[in-house]
Amino acid sequence: MKTLIVILMLVSFNFNSHAQLITELEETRIDYSPLIYIETNNPDEYLYKIKDDHTIDFLKNPMAFMESYFDISQFIEQVRYKDYDSYLVRFSTDKGFLEANYSKDGALKRTRQHFKNIALPLAVRNELWRKTKGWSMVKNSYVAKGNGRLLDKELYRIKVVQNDKTKIIKIDPKELNKEPVAGM
Repeated sequence: MKTLIVILMLVSFNFNSHAQLITELEETRIDYSPLIYIETNNPDEYLYKIKDDHTIDFLKNPMAFMESYFDISQFIEQVRYKDYDSYLVRFSTDKGFLEANYSKDGALKRTRQHFKNIALPLAVRNELWRKTKGWSMVKNSYVAKGNGRLLDKELYRIKVVQNDKTKIIKIDPKELNKEPVAGM
């Protein structure tokens, strides 16, 4: 009987000693992204939808939003098995899109933006009001193209109506910032 008790005690100590082992787990990283990757029929097309609660931030400054939430080096790492010369990535909302073309090494080469019926910047609103007092805006669109981070061309096309008349006003925001110089 003594030997049975001693054996049971040894077995129970053995179980207890295994229960005391410390298992070290790998670090887990949790990130929140306002971007949702959308599968397309074209395997070379990369489309990211902006979540609805971040649409306003995206429309205020699409380039800054893209740089804040999209990591091109991580993207290249994910698609490294495809031997691309460049990467075309589109960021989209229900109001429009931003397309960014990156080189093979991740440098931003070109961008293209197209948005419809967005809130106009203050300077554009003031210029529109100055040109069309008494008219009502029906719709607008914004188109921009650029190399790298710099925008080369920007244009707002705004449709306005008054009674039965309609007209399209084109406003270049770069022209609004120029101060007239005396004698010119």
